[in-house]
Amino acid sequence: MTGLIFAAMDTTSNALSHTLFLLAKHPEVQEKLRLEIHEAHEQHGEIPHDELVALPYLCRETLRL
Repeated sequence: MTGLIFAAMDTTSNALSHTLFLLAKHPEVQEKLRLEIHEAHEQHGEIPHDELVALPYLCRETLRL
């Protein structure tokens, strides 16, 4: 079980690191994502989880990469 937990943590951290690296390399994409999150925040205040995972650019593009 411990191995499974460590394996899952490693892949999650690698995915997040890679996503952040790509956002840093592509400021125009970072701006699109920032606008999408900002608009969601204006509509909902604190963005609920269901709304956060429904953001198209955030979820689809991240998973696609």
